[in-house]
Amino acid sequence: MSTIKVDNILKRTGTGTITLGQSGGVNTPAFQVYNNSHQTVSNGVHTKFQGNAEEVDSGGAYDNTTNYRWTCPSGQDGIYLFWWKLFIHFNGNTLNSTNAYLKKNGTTISAVANNDGVETNSNDETKVPITGSFMTNISAGDYVELFGYATTSNSGSYYFISHSNGWGGMKLTT
Repeated sequence: MSTIKVDNILKRTGTGTITLGQSGGVNTPAFQVYNNSHQTVSNGVHTKFQGNAEEVDSGGAYDNTTNYRWTCPSGQDGIYLFWWKLFIHFNGNTLNSTNAYLKKNGTTISAVANNDGVETNSNDETKVPITGSFMTNISAGDYVELFGYATTSNSGSYYFISHSNGWGGMKLTT
């Protein structure tokens, strides 16, 4: 590869646009999903987030009906950035812990806990946000999933709030 060092680039004649070779790239494949209905979260159980509504799925690699996971398409190995936002909603329970887990091929690659940021509305309903992002190497055929986890002192019920949760990812240009 060669390097060109210049102070000015001028068009040979007149004015207009100078076209340079291709640079940069696109961050694809990419996906972003959310759930369009509440999803029950069982006390003390790692619950897979069932993102069933797609905002973006440029590679058609997210399964929004069965496995609720993204699988890297053939020929798309690289570094990927993933992000998520989960709201665990509960009413009248005391939460002990809330966590989100990003898993690659069934193994946790990132875990985030939030036991501090609690929001309560006028109906005494509480929701705990868990957000995060993570970069990792991905190879064709690798699959990535998002899980939530919560425990309460009285084994109460809670759920992922519809339209408030989501996650996604994209290949980074290098």
